[in-house]
Amino acid sequence: MSSTQKASRPPMRCSLRRLTYVVSILLLLSQVFGAVLKPEDAKAVAVHALIEEFGKRVKVEDADVYLAKPIEYTRLSRVELSVREGYPKGSVHIYLRTAKGTRKVSVLLNLLWKCEVLTVLERIPRGERVYPWKVSVEERFMGRCPRQDLSHGELMNYITLKELFEGEVLKKSYLKREPLVRRGERVSVFLKRGNIEISFTGEALENGFLGDRVRVKSPGNGRVLWGRVVGEGKVLIR
Repeated sequence: MSSTQKASRPPMRCSLRRLTYVVSILLLLSQVFGAVLKPEDAKAVAVHALIEEFGKRVKVEDADVYLAKPIEYTRLSRVELSVREGYPKGSVHIYLRTAKGTRKVSVLLNLLWKCEVLTVLERIPRGERVYPWKVSVEERFMGRCPRQDLSHGELMNYITLKELFEGEVLKKSYLKREPLVRRGERVSVFLKRGNIEISFTGEALENGFLGDRVRVKSPGNGRVLWGRVVGEGKVLIR
């Protein structure tokens, strides 16, 4: 199927209530009078089976029914769901009892799964540090959920390897881990003791990422103190 054909196809929109109604009617008619299965009926049965299994975690992007013409049947025998969670493709097989024996109708599905992703809120130039307020956690439906090895809280430990744009999904492959504090560099030191707060400029004696404990040297007396990295070039001592 060409991309033009695929784009012109209208999206599948069918509520769970409507699908349940369609499937229930199909089952009732097949048990009492027999019925005719049309492509739209097969799609309804397939989507209903999918939602019954995975709920709101999945959406059907597209569905192809292998059914040249409607089938007259006496009973709907069973419905088999062949879908793995997180995979973009799956299928549903519908088995019908007809006057000539059992018929199988297959519905091929293109699926979108609910994913939790980190999304860029504003343009971030290449080589710039990733600050939490420039990224948000969002839910999106995607064919495959990108692997997320990052938490929102640790973003400050990274700089970008490429320019990132608003709305783009942030991937770890776009980033490089970079210390917030570097050995030998001057850092802002904040000393808190009860109600007393003192700030001074010290020298970092080792590299450190957000939350790491590092040693800093006081410029006045050369005393070495332990503190925790709380930001870029910032160390807190309690």
